[in-house]
Order: sequence, then structure tokens, then C-alpha cells
Amino acid sequence: MKKVFLGVFILMYYAYGQSVTVIPTITEADIINAAVLVDPLAEKVKDISPSNFSLMIQNNKGVDVYVDMYFEAHVTLEEDQQRVLIASGYTTHPFLIPPAGRIFTSKDADSKGSDIDINANVNEDEKKILKDKILDPSSGGRVPSGLYEIFIRVTVDSVGGTAVRETPIEISRSVNVTNPTTAVLDIPDQNGYVYPTPFPQFQWTYDTRSVRLSVYEKRPEYQSLEDAISASDPYLEVEINRKESGNLTTFTYPQTAASRPGITFIKGPRQLERGKMYVAVLDGITTAFGFDVDPLRTIRSFVIADPQGQVMLNLLQNIFGTGNFEDTFNSIQDGGLTIDANGITLNGVRLSVQDLSKILTDNKDRITSVRFEDQ
Repeated sequence: MKKVFLGVFILMYYAYGQSVTVIPTITEADIINAAVLVDPLAEKVKDISPSNFSLMIQNNKGVDVYVDMYFEAHVTLEEDQQRVLIASGYTTHPFLIPPAGRIFTSKDADSKGSDIDINANVNEDEKKILKDKILDPSSGGRVPSGLYEIFIRVTVDSVGGTAVRETPIEISRSVNVTNPTTAVLDIPDQNGYVYPTPFPQFQWTYDTRSVRLSVYEKRPEYQSLEDAISASDPYLEVEINRKESGNLTTFTYPQTAASRPGITFIKGPRQLERGKMYVAVLDGITTAFGFDVDPLRTIRSFVIADPQGQVMLNLLQNIFGTGNFEDTFNSIQDGGLTIDANGITLNGVRLSVQDLSKILTDNKDRITSVRFEDQ
């Protein structure tokens, strides 16, 4: 399917000997800004196209010509991939095309003084689906992503009062609309979010076909969250299909890559560790009908809490803050503090070098010396 180009599309339908020529005109803006090809918000649906869509019907005979019209409108929502007839209709009696020609718009069908009357048959279930999606606050009032198609057939009924039989003029138009608006992490909702468990739950809002959730470790040598993403392999990478998963919007970090409907594990999971910082990345996957759209991305950092370690850090902070830390260090030095290749352990509680360094830096004016000795 080709991407819709900017500009005005003008297609001319004319065959030698035909009494009329039909020229439909439509712009990309008409589609993107329209509610839908067949307006689902109207109680009595007669619009067969966006309000600015028009049919210029030229009279080739110089006498009054009467025509009939039939139309169908289909929609294939991206998330469903099922082509559905949303509405069809026909004129209840022929309408006039004077010698000067006539421009028909969907508004003509609703005008009380118009000689055009359309009997429309509407798929009420599909109308409600579209209406709910458009009215959903996350949609921004825009038509949902999908393929919108319209078919129009114009048949000449009479020329100069004489009934005629001519080959009907058939017009088919289809437009791809890609309007994903949201793929954002709700939890964690800020950088540095603290989870009390190494099995954090993520929550998001989205209207894309699927999302990809990835988790990376944020090591001290990485200057930014983006550095962590580009420089390390993900601890977890999982893709969640909105339809197949039942519109899943929460996901708990798993122990194993257990298969579930609509959830595809790409990498991991690897176990998260207490006291470490990680980066969660949510990408909205928006590949609509054969062409890619820039992904919607949210990046957040989070920490797996270490309750014992935090208590000890707070204790050290208070000790250094008052300057009375020498007696405390003396009381724990008998096997209480160890430094080796695995890091720093204080009374059996694992501390990071960065945590201890921060405390020492924050209190450097109070500390005259620090000495670590081999036992």
C-alpha cells in the first residue's frame, strides 16, 4: 500500500458517449481531519465522505440529465485487520444534473431543500466502535488508524426526458490513515522510581498495535540513560500485541520467559538485583499497512530497593553528619567492613562504591582521614 501524498487528488472518469463526466476531488487533509468517511457521530448517517469531499458532475449533453447514485464505505481498522462494511446507500430517485453541471457534496444529502435523498444502511455495531474510539480522550478526536475505502457508482437514468441505458461510472478510493497518539509509561512515572521488589510491575497507556518493553542496567560509567540503552544488552525485551493480549496494559517482570497470548519474549529475562538502577524503555510499535511510522518512546530509570542497605546508608549519613563516626567505625571494624572484588559489605549488607563515595564526598569537610586496613 502506498503512502498518501500531499496535495489534491483529481481523477476523471469519462468514456466516449457518456452523458456525464464525474470528477472526485479530495485532499490528504480532508481524510486526516475528517471524523470518518461515513460520519459515525451523526444520528442519521448520510455523509458518504469527508465534508470537503466533492463530486464534480459535468453535463456532456447540454440538456437536463438525471442520474442515480449508489455508494459503499468500508473500514479495516489496523488493530483488527478485518474489512468491514460500515455503510451503504442509494438515492431513492434520480436527481438533476443541469446543462451547467453540478457539484455534489455529502452535505447535499442532508440539505432539506435538496432534490437528493439517500437511503443509508449503517452498520450500527461498527459505528459504535468508531464513535467510542474517536470520543476516547487518548485519541485527540482523531479517526483511528486504518484503511478507509469508498465506492461510488453513478448511473444515468434519462437524458432530455428520454430514458437511456449507459455503462455506469464507478469510482473507488482508499486512504491509509495512521493516527497513533499514545504509548507512554504510567509506572514508573518518573526517573529514580523505587520498586520494593526485584519483580517490578510496569503500567502504560497506548493506542498503537503493540508495544516493546525493554529493561537495561544503568551502570555508574554510563553518563545518561541513553548511554545505558546503547551500550548494554537488555535484561528483558518483550513485545506485547494489544489485540492478542486482550489490551494488556500492565506487565510484571517475570522469573522466566513463560509463553502467554499476545506476549513474545525477544530477550531475557535476567534477574534484577537489589540496590541497582535500571532503565525501562517503552516503544509503541506503529507499522500500519506496510509502512513504518516513527515509534513513540518513553524512557524511565528505576531502582530495586535494598531496605537493609538503605537503613545502613541512612545510619552512616547521620553518623558522618554529626562528626561522631570514629567510635562507630571502631565498634564494627572486627569483621564488620570488608572490601573485595565483589564490592563493599558492611555488617553483611552490600553497599555500592557510589553510595559510600557520595557519603564521604558530602561530608568531606568533617572527615580528616579514612583508613582501611587488612585484617
